[in-house]
Amino acid sequence: QVKDVMKNIMSDLQQTNSEKILLSWVRQSTRPYNQVNVLNFTTSWADGLAFNAVIHRHKPELFSWDKVIKMSPVERLENAFNIAKNHLGIEKLLDPEDVAVQLPDKKSIIMYLTSLFEVLPKQVTMEDIREVETLPKRYKQECEYRQLSMEQTVALEEDPDNFRAETPSTVTEVDMDLDSYQVALEEVLTWLLSAEDAFREQEEISGDVEEVKEQFSTHEGFMMELTAHQSSVGNVLQAGNQLVTQGNLSPEEEFEIQEQMLLLNSRWEELRVESMDRQSRLHDMLMELQKQQLQQLSDWLTVTEERIQQMESQLLAEDLESLQKQLEEHKSLQGDLEAEQVKVNSLTHMVVIVDESSGESATAVLEEQLQRLGERWTAVCRWTEDRRVKLQEIQLLWQELLEEQCLLKAWLTEKEEALSKVQTSNFKDQTELSVNVRKLAILKEDMGMKRQTLDQLNELGQDVAQILGNGRASSKIDQDQEELTQRWDSLVQKLEDYSNQVTQAVGNIGITQVSQKTTTETTLLKEQVVVKQSRQELPPPPLPKKRQIPGDSEAKKKFDAESAELLNWISKSKSAIQATDIKEYKKMRETSSMKENLKVIEKERVEKSQKLDELKQSGHILLDQVGKEGLSTVDIKTVMEKIMSGWKDVVQNLEEVTRKIKYQEDINAYLKEMSELEKTLTEKDDWLKNDASSASQPSAILKDLCQQELNHLVSLSPRLEHLKATCQTLTSQPTPPNFIWENLNGFLDHFKLTRQKLEERHQQLKKETESQPSQEYVDSLQHLKDMLIELEGKQQSMASGLCEPSKVEKALQQAKTVCETLEAQKPRIDKLAEETEALEKHASLDINIYTQEFKHVQGHWDKLKVKISKDVKLLEEIMSKLRIFETDSKVVQKWMDGVKDFLMTEKAVQGDTEGLQRQLDQCT
Repeated sequence: QVKDVMKNIMSDLQQTNSEKILLSWVRQSTRPYNQVNVLNFTTSWADGLAFNAVIHRHKPELFSWDKVIKMSPVERLENAFNIAKNHLGIEKLLDPEDVAVQLPDKKSIIMYLTSLFEVLPKQVTMEDIREVETLPKRYKQECEYRQLSMEQTVALEEDPDNFRAETPSTVTEVDMDLDSYQVALEEVLTWLLSAEDAFREQEEISGDVEEVKEQFSTHEGFMMELTAHQSSVGNVLQAGNQLVTQGNLSPEEEFEIQEQMLLLNSRWEELRVESMDRQSRLHDMLMELQKQQLQQLSDWLTVTEERIQQMESQLLAEDLESLQKQLEEHKSLQGDLEAEQVKVNSLTHMVVIVDESSGESATAVLEEQLQRLGERWTAVCRWTEDRRVKLQEIQLLWQELLEEQCLLKAWLTEKEEALSKVQTSNFKDQTELSVNVRKLAILKEDMGMKRQTLDQLNELGQDVAQILGNGRASSKIDQDQEELTQRWDSLVQKLEDYSNQVTQAVGNIGITQVSQKTTTETTLLKEQVVVKQSRQELPPPPLPKKRQIPGDSEAKKKFDAESAELLNWISKSKSAIQATDIKEYKKMRETSSMKENLKVIEKERVEKSQKLDELKQSGHILLDQVGKEGLSTVDIKTVMEKIMSGWKDVVQNLEEVTRKIKYQEDINAYLKEMSELEKTLTEKDDWLKNDASSASQPSAILKDLCQQELNHLVSLSPRLEHLKATCQTLTSQPTPPNFIWENLNGFLDHFKLTRQKLEERHQQLKKETESQPSQEYVDSLQHLKDMLIELEGKQQSMASGLCEPSKVEKALQQAKTVCETLEAQKPRIDKLAEETEALEKHASLDINIYTQEFKHVQGHWDKLKVKISKDVKLLEEIMSKLRIFETDSKVVQKWMDGVKDFLMTEKAVQGDTEGLQRQLDQCT
């Protein structure tokens, strides 16, 4: 239903007597607590101390005050609300997160405090109320109807030197030395710089009324800060003037102070003027947007009022189907009102700025405008509610009338058929005569009992026609009622005629077997069937009790017992199902016990279904027997219809509750999966917070780890899509709970934010990795350095001990091996050169170190390569020369051996000069 909220808008402009009493009680309750000073119903409650103080004052045994002081604001609020719920029976009407804000909602605070006020001791005196009335006005006013006083700004404009704020100044009239002045000037300039930065950081004025309210509130605080520092600026300027006036300064110092004062004054004045200009523009924008808001509401009310006038001009429906259409149209109007309700609610937080020029006139104008809109809104809401009630009442009455008419028509048809089967002449014997007399008596008895139903139907039809006020609908209702009345009168007339015929037959039949009892019954029947046209006719006295067949009596007793048992089970099952039914879906609910209860009922239903079939069969047999006797079957049919209807309700209720339990289980599974994914996101957040910022691991390793975390998060996308599909399925059901979409939206936002953070961190680590050499680069460079040192050592050791050809040859082989080893490192040198060139582009200090180190290694490699090449070449020359020398040595040795042999011969001894000459020739 649409709530009428506009009627209370203006009552929030000032504190009522009830609010004063409540504030007085709170202040009286919290007076012993030094940490608590309640001045209003908003900001004084944000830190949670006030709530705990109120409860602790009256119930100190429930918790420790010292522990509360050490808690955070949210923890204090949670503690107070839990204590109030568990020990005082007050529901948690507030969420700690909604109260621990800069400006809590006043109405919510008052509503919760009222609940505390009702259950805790109340001792409020007139002195307490007077104390509240004497509180500073700026503390009493609430921000739902904000009144910003411009007096401080006006005073600042008129007399900057005489205006003093509460902020203390470093410079006083007593302390006027140059050092103190410089300290104070530095403090003021530092603050002024931060204030200028804060002013520049304020966003452009928005076009949304709620955002402008927030901007206005923020700027209001900024203006109050300026006012608070007004005295500091004034004192510094005054101190500078006094220093200059005293004449104790050098010309340079005096000139510097004058320049400083001029700079300070110009910057202060510029900031003050710009701030006042922004305040004025915010004020104008806010008032314009609020006027637009009020105008939009006024236009909407005008359209809705015209719509209501059109609906009022229409007659109510001519039939039930048209009435249903009118109800649907009215529901559409109610839906529009509920949608507009959100906009109306925002009007309870309107802001009015009161200055000296406008005074209370601005409030009065707005109050008058809101009053008119409130009256119009109230009228629309009340008319809508009244019309809804009226339409629903008509619908219920009309449905009841049509149902009762159908039932009466069916009853009349049954009785007309029963009367047509009554025999009025040519009776064979006394038994046949008695049976027909008894049938007429039962019909008469039934009609006497049913006469009241006909009268009630006539009254109900008159009520419906009167409420409808529609001539055609009233004529149709009267026509239907007249038709029923005619059928009733016709049936009464036929019953009278049949009774007269039976009476005449008794007198003329001439059958001796007609007993005195039959004659008496016939006479009594004739007396009973005297036509009485008055509709207020009293029902006739009951006929003598009919004779029952023994067999039928036993069947009837069995039928009654079985039907009573089934009806009792149906009643119990309905109660059990209703107790198991889910009235409201929750985020997590245990359903196992509910399913067990339904299993028990379903098992009993299967067992009872066989008894139901047997009862239906025995009921039909009993109906045939009773019908053949001409007795009334209404009671039996009524019982069977009641059983069948109840059975159908049990089956439908079972199916409905089973569906609800299945839906709740789907919600449980949906939220469980979301909780698991949320846990994964929390783990990613913790990794970003801790591991990703670790300085103990290289950036390359962190980058790989970050990539793994990101890949894992991306791999959750199929589960995310499944979650969305599940949410879509759940919300497609009738009246789904709001938290299904809300939880998913919150989770998706968290998922998106976490993924964005991981991607940003990965990019950051990637850049860091690209700007630093890889571990492979560092290891390769170190390995190359070590190898060059080792090879250089081998190169130096080869130069010693080269006195034999074999050692020279060995040294040559070693030199060639070293040369090949160096040449084999050429690809590594080239690769390191490319990586170094890529790293040089980042031009960081760390990279320069590695670049220099590589160039040193590269130079070392080049030098060693040159040395080894020279050594190889030299050793090859030495080796070649040694081979020639060795060959020549062998030839000389052979010659010397030949000469020696020749000299040892006899010819040489005898002086063989020619032979000696030949030996000498061989030597040359």
